[in-house]
Amino acid sequence: MVAAAFVAVFGFVVVFVAKHAVRPVLIGSAARLLFLLVLFGILGGAETFGLVGLFIGPALMTILVVLWNDWVH
Repeated sequence: MVAAAFVAVFGFVVVFVAKHAVRPVLIGSAARLLFLLVLFGILGGAETFGLVGLFIGPALMTILVVLWNDWVH
């Protein structure tokens, strides 16, 4: 029972780190966005669109940042 609980906790920690740290860094480097913007894009997309939002959120964030930079400059 203790071993099963350990495996479950270890799995949750690995998934949490991958979801909240590794994925934003990978998506952020590909899209050249700041870490915080990618994190907001992922969390907002997941909250709004569910599982598909994990990919739509950062894409929309990239589009908004590009439009903002073009409008300001």
